[in-house]
Amino acid sequence: MNRSENLISVLTEDHRDFQQLLAELGYLADFDRLRRSVAELMIAEMVRHAVAEETYVYPVARARLPQGRLIVEQEIAGHEQIERILRDLGRPDLNAAEFSFHLSRLEAESHPHTQAEEDRLFPLLARHLSEEELVDLGRKAVEAKEKASIRRYLADPDSSLRDRIVASGTTLVERVRAYLRTGAYPL
Repeated sequence: MNRSENLISVLTEDHRDFQQLLAELGYLADFDRLRRSVAELMIAEMVRHAVAEETYVYPVARARLPQGRLIVEQEIAGHEQIERILRDLGRPDLNAAEFSFHLSRLEAESHPHTQAEEDRLFPLLARHLSEEELVDLGRKAVEAKEKASIRRYLADPDSSLRDRIVASGTTLVERVRAYLRTGAYPL
């Protein structure tokens, strides 16, 4: 991690990655297997990002920001709404029209959420935390992100997370949250 990378830049980079994945998914309507793999990646990465914020950002925001508790409650509500949509988007039985519908819902919900973070939460963090604190938190977030990577599983088309999730009876959102809480982001 570059010395200039801090928690805010790491999370903002995630936001840009999500925008890119959403755009790519919009062009994959006719390629079911590829669309499913990209969707699985996006779902897992969005959940990983949410857990990182809940682990590294929200405790600090509650303790150090004016109206921190209220801000965190609003952020958590946003995560819960996005994860409801991710659960719908991750259903293995979706046809192309249903997938597009849920993808549109996700775009409509996630864009205002990330914009609010970048316009309100991140500037408050920059004002109330030192650069050293932000860099330290950024380093921890990057380390956890590397530990939480599921890209290697998604690279093998015969090793679909979707198949394992259907067999387990849980959704990708729950499986990623459980994995992160026991591995990369233990509480």
